[in-house]
Amino acid sequence: MFELQEYIPAEVIENKWQSVIMLIRPNLPMIDMINKAIRSVSVAQRDKIDFHIIFVSRKSTMCTQRLEKYSIIGEFKNILELELDLIPFDHDLLTLEYPLGFKEMCTELDDSCLYQVSRSLMSLQSYFGFFPNIIGIGPSAAKVNKMIQRMRKEGAAHEKPLTPRIENLVLIDRRVDLITPLSTQLTYEGLIDELFGIKNNAATFPGKPFLSEEEQAQQEEIKPKQILLTSNDTIYNVARDLNFNALGPFLGKKAKQISAAYNEKNDAKSLQQLKQFVSKLPHMQAERKSLEIQTAIAGLVKNKIDNRDFRHTLGIEQVLREGIEVDRVNEDIEEMIYKQEPLKKVLRLLCIQCIAADGLKPKVLEFYKHEILQSYGYHHLITFDSLEKCGLLYMQEKTPKKSYPILRSTLNLTVSNVNEREPNDIAYVHSGYAPLTVRLVNWMTQRSGLKYLADMVKHLPGPAFNDTQKLSTTQDRLEHSDNHTLVYFLGGCTYAEVAALRFLAQHHPTTLLLPSLPQNLSTATLYLTP
Repeated sequence: MFELQEYIPAEVIENKWQSVIMLIRPNLPMIDMINKAIRSVSVAQRDKIDFHIIFVSRKSTMCTQRLEKYSIIGEFKNILELELDLIPFDHDLLTLEYPLGFKEMCTELDDSCLYQVSRSLMSLQSYFGFFPNIIGIGPSAAKVNKMIQRMRKEGAAHEKPLTPRIENLVLIDRRVDLITPLSTQLTYEGLIDELFGIKNNAATFPGKPFLSEEEQAQQEEIKPKQILLTSNDTIYNVARDLNFNALGPFLGKKAKQISAAYNEKNDAKSLQQLKQFVSKLPHMQAERKSLEIQTAIAGLVKNKIDNRDFRHTLGIEQVLREGIEVDRVNEDIEEMIYKQEPLKKVLRLLCIQCIAADGLKPKVLEFYKHEILQSYGYHHLITFDSLEKCGLLYMQEKTPKKSYPILRSTLNLTVSNVNEREPNDIAYVHSGYAPLTVRLVNWMTQRSGLKYLADMVKHLPGPAFNDTQKLSTTQDRLEHSDNHTLVYFLGGCTYAEVAALRFLAQHHPTTLLLPSLPQNLSTATLYLTP
């Protein structure tokens, strides 16, 4: 298997492979790359190879037209579709793994990914019954709602009389809350993603902390180590959603428990007690190994965040989210530009400032643009264009709506003196800031909160809706006592939001929140990529 490039790998030609299968997402840059790859092979060599394209998860008319434009559609023996549905990431987490979805919807005005979202929801309903209540907010959420209603009507003759297992479906358009993915995540898993990147439930770290001194001496070159991060690891399953400041005490307590468990062998006086100890041994060994790995990872994370720059950036974020002097040039951001610090770091703060102030004053925005283009290059005009299309950077109106300050006050988004070690509020995931999306989910799934939703919609990119799906005659006779809620983010989600949803689920026993993502788990890097 090879990564798609602008040429066909030499091994294919040298080994006289008879078939080449190209597995791609339906986007035009991929078609451009395929065109170059096909033309990198001579006509005589092409005749000896059967080329195939498999689109994941559906074929695009625009892609087919582009193949025809390049006059290479005849080179392919088959053009097929692979209907890839929701992929289980964990026991409570699903994903469509569509990383370009947010960019396509915002910058290219291409909503075709919403069809895939709707189809995945229809697939879930075929297994768990239809969702009695569909609650949502945002333009993409409204489109998905209409699609699944239409799909249900079209397939009404084939409906199965299933008892509804999921009471509520909550659809959240990512554009409803853009501050959260721009803010630094402060949960253990969130920081791993921020600093090292988590891809397919795994992260790659420097290999040295995972080796003993003897092992380090034996190796000439220490290779990076990839660690699988899932709930199968009992220690990581608990640690991942903790605020990083609570991680040290948790790992220390776990180390004492494991040590005490090993000391039980000294107290074993009978054969039966010894057998019981031996039966626990595999689990104890696995926990000790896990503890060693998580301690090493925690050390790597701590080394990166224990510096002035990281703490300083967190301080700026907090000031901006609390609405303190957000409508003027921030001297700290200005200094970062002059020092040519990483552009994405600068843009994250700039976009938070913009959203918190309901736009930047014309002179302030022009000043930032001028200084960034001077420092980082004029090719970033495209970057600014993308940010403006996504609603991350824009000019303030003459009479600001003050949407964010009203939402911050109404939904209690900023919480002072939050308890990070024994949290009682979801704001612990950002050490004082509660993700707007999770606050909305909490309100929308409670009857007491729905009546206030209409007042909040005018401060959000609506519309908001609360629809009821009429069950068939057979389904009406079935009792559905399950009160589960499925949360579906349209445009990606952060690990901090997932942690906040899990916290909410634990403290509301009648509601089980199942975060489900149409794109992927991500940090601001995804949203700031032009």
